[in-house]
Amino acid sequence: MLGRPKRDVTLIRQIKEWAYACLPVSSEATLTVMELECHEPGCPPLETVIAAMEEGKGTRQWKLHKPIPEVTRADLDEVAAKEPSAGP
Repeated sequence: MLGRPKRDVTLIRQIKEWAYACLPVSSEATLTVMELECHEPGCPPLETVIAAMEEGKGTRQWKLHKPIPEVTRADLDEVAAKEPSAGP
């Protein structure tokens, strides 16, 4: 965390609201939003990881290859569209 700016709690709350609205999680799920360094080839230096902990489903994760301040509702819509259960 040295040299990194403090996380904006308002942005994290907004991303959680979008995640509850867009992703296949129940309102009882616990969501975390983390910004992590990405060490995979071709990956941007920072990525946002949304994790859902929900009884009976284990922990699920969705990765957005951008830092928290750059995440938009459209990003969550795009992630949701890629879910196996998504579709017409």
